[in-house]
This record gives sequence, structure tokens and C-alpha cells, in this order.
Amino acid sequence: MGLILFYPSPIFEKEDVMSEEFNQKLEKWIVEYSEKDEAAKNWSQKFYGAGFTSFGSNQTLHKNEPLFQELAKGLIPSIKEFFQELKAVEPKEIYCVGMWCSINKPKSMHQRHIHPMSACSGTYYVNADPEMGNIFIHDPYDNRQMGIIFKPDSPLAFDTYAVPVKSRKVIMFPGWVSHSVQQNMSDKDRIGVSFNFQVRYDESQAQQTQSDL
Repeated sequence: MGLILFYPSPIFEKEDVMSEEFNQKLEKWIVEYSEKDEAAKNWSQKFYGAGFTSFGSNQTLHKNEPLFQELAKGLIPSIKEFFQELKAVEPKEIYCVGMWCSINKPKSMHQRHIHPMSACSGTYYVNADPEMGNIFIHDPYDNRQMGIIFKPDSPLAFDTYAVPVKSRKVIMFPGWVSHSVQQNMSDKDRIGVSFNFQVRYDESQAQQTQSDL
């Protein structure tokens, strides 16, 4: 029968998601915003180390900021492509439920975490390259202790994989995927926009899916 691998951690990446012109406008907006949102600055000092995030004050930038509304709309085709790769039933609706911006300054990092109750989460990188810190995808089976030494090309060889970051690139995954961000070892700021999307199916789709099982 051979080897069967159950329950993989799906990761989707795509480059040049938004235009260079849009990206420059978004970067300018985030930098200016980071200088005037006092609530976000205070929260970041307490919980975000050497960096800035709007997470502590505004996690719904897509609701009232035109650039983030445009970004949310621009991410939909990539999310649809991701779902198609997974052979998911096409939802009636894909909609954004959370979006916030972050600036990781030199030496800063982002600890391991998940995005609960999100069908599709990820980060759109506004300004990034591998020297600024890649995203780490962690083995979801924390208690995996087999006592076996694996060869480097084995799918079980490592409990952490690095996915390279790049400006205008999006990396997305289901919200349950555990991830973190490497320390920024450059002298530049890594800037990104994180997001959560949910899906909606109509009743007929749900009934059809159940009958097909």
C-alpha cells in the first residue's frame, strides 16, 4: 500500500499580487499611520517589542480605509486560487473579517501564533526581503516524539519550515496553521498587512456537499 500522509499544512504563496504604484501608496500610508495612532503605539510598546502594529487599536482597516478595501478586494482572486488548489467547494462568498498593518523594525520578530476561526489567513508583504526575516511554518503536532532520525529529504525531517518573503508577495494558509516570523536582521523596516477571511456557503451547497460524502 505504501506511505500515506494525512492532514498536511497547506501554504499558498503568490508574487506581484498588487501593483507597484499601489504598494508605494500603501507603504506611505502605513508609515504615516504608525506615527499618529497613539493607542497602537502604546499597545505595540507593551506587546510588540521593537515594532509597530495596529492590532491593538484597529483590526478592521478594510472597513474604513480605501487602500485596505482595495487590498482586500485584490486578495480575493489569490484566495480563490488557493481554494481551487485545495479542491474546496467554491464558496458563495469570501469576505474579509480582519486586517491590520505591522512594521517590524531591525532586530524585531513575531512570536509563534495562530489566527483562530479564520478560513484563510496570511500576510501581504509591502516591504520585505529574506534578510528582514522569513515566515516560519511550524509542525502542528507539538507532541510528535517518534525517536526516529529522518533524512533531510523526508517530509518529517523538520518541525519548522521557512517560507521566503518578498515585497508585493502574499503568503496565506488556514487560520489554524501555527506560524512565526524570523528576527529582522537587516537595517530596514519590514512592513506587512495581515488578514483573516471567512467564507459563506448557501444551504443548497451545504446539502449537496453532505450528499456527496
